[in-house]
Amino acid sequence: MMHISIIGDPDTATGFKLAGVENVYEATDAASARDAMKELSNDENTAVIIITERLAEELRDTIGEIESKKDIAPIIVEIPDREGKIVREIDPLRELIKRAIGVEIE
Repeated sequence: MMHISIIGDPDTATGFKLAGVENVYEATDAASARDAMKELSNDENTAVIIITERLAEELRDTIGEIESKKDIAPIIVEIPDREGKIVREIDPLRELIKRAIGVEIE
């Protein structure tokens, strides 16, 4: 059975645990988030990895490696943490959709 996993700061992790998500990894720094990301990317039952934007910023290289794998890799979705959304020129979710379906959504 495929599942969704969460990597986030303590507040985000607690929120998802309270919502009933079972695969929640609490990361207090980039090293623990990187370890969780690598573990989850190698788990064939992980379909989606949700990670907070601030942790994802620190793991850009690791995320790039996972997304460039030739075999099927889990979908990585970035969400805001308690501090709010990071304002960027390129929206990672929009880029994911563009790569998946080949069309840019306005």
